[in-house]
Amino acid sequence: MIDTFIMLVDEGSSVTAESQRKFWNDTLINSRVILFSLDKAIYALTKEERRSYNMDTGQTTINVTLQDLPNLIDRRDKLIKQIDELEIRLDINQSPKRFQGVPLW
Repeated sequence: MIDTFIMLVDEGSSVTAESQRKFWNDTLINSRVILFSLDKAIYALTKEERRSYNMDTGQTTINVTLQDLPNLIDRRDKLIKQIDELEIRLDINQSPKRFQGVPLW
């Protein structure tokens, strides 16, 4: 995803590495906000046993129901992968869960 954007920018362009990093940081923040909204919606539909839930995405409010639950879970899984990729590319939050070490003994 990030590589695609960088490849589309000409070398003579006024887009700097700093502005690209800001763009991807903003994308990461927005993705986290949407992930939080998805988590709240999934929790409300499953744990609180609601029939519907008004999910606030920051820009709009979407009414979701139990029928939307598989799509919400799928979107959540994809968003987690996107956030992980952005964090790795931006060198943010490098946690041990991403790497598996094998002892030599």
